[in-house]
Amino acid sequence: MNTITRFIGTEKLMLRDDGRTVEGRIVPYGEVAEVLEQDSETGEVIRYREQFLPGSCVRMAQGFGRRGNASPIAFCLEHDESLRDGQIGYCKQLESRDDGAYGTFRLYEDAQLTKWQSMLRESHTGLSLMFGDIRPPKVIDGVISRVQVFIRHVAATTIPQYEGAAITAMRSAEELHAGDTPELDRIKLMLAELKGTANV
Repeated sequence: MNTITRFIGTEKLMLRDDGRTVEGRIVPYGEVAEVLEQDSETGEVIRYREQFLPGSCVRMAQGFGRRGNASPIAFCLEHDESLRDGQIGYCKQLESRDDGAYGTFRLYEDAQLTKWQSMLRESHTGLSLMFGDIRPPKVIDGVISRVQVFIRHVAATTIPQYEGAAITAMRSAEELHAGDTPELDRIKLMLAELKGTANV
């Protein structure tokens, strides 16, 4: 199964509880996004529209529920899957709802935990999904529509694709709020410019 990387936008983070739990919608259902990616065979950059159909993460969520905490979904920084530097946590819960797939991730207790928390609040405000198609996608009104996918990992990144996904909370005891989101504002402006270009 070929794996595909898809970047997903986030909103500001809210800190509660112990600072090690991150929650958010990792896949928005029915939201169409403009995708630019390199063709694996020709090397050419291709442009197309894509969406995840409602229920496209149901099989993954059901399988995850049967396994409990034996999670195959890592939470990474910038798609680095190395245990030493890249994996900063793991998925504790995956749920498919009407509007998308939601994940709850647990950050590892580590000497770099404070740094990771800062990155998630200030620079790495995007989520990126690495996935593969379990069932072949459909083309609906010219949109590549993902029918059923397998999620390999979710990464915190600086570059988003889908605006409708969001990290909804990062929990810490202090009830802190991230406040300003300059990186998110920059990315939203970039997406608006790309959408304007796509309509030309």
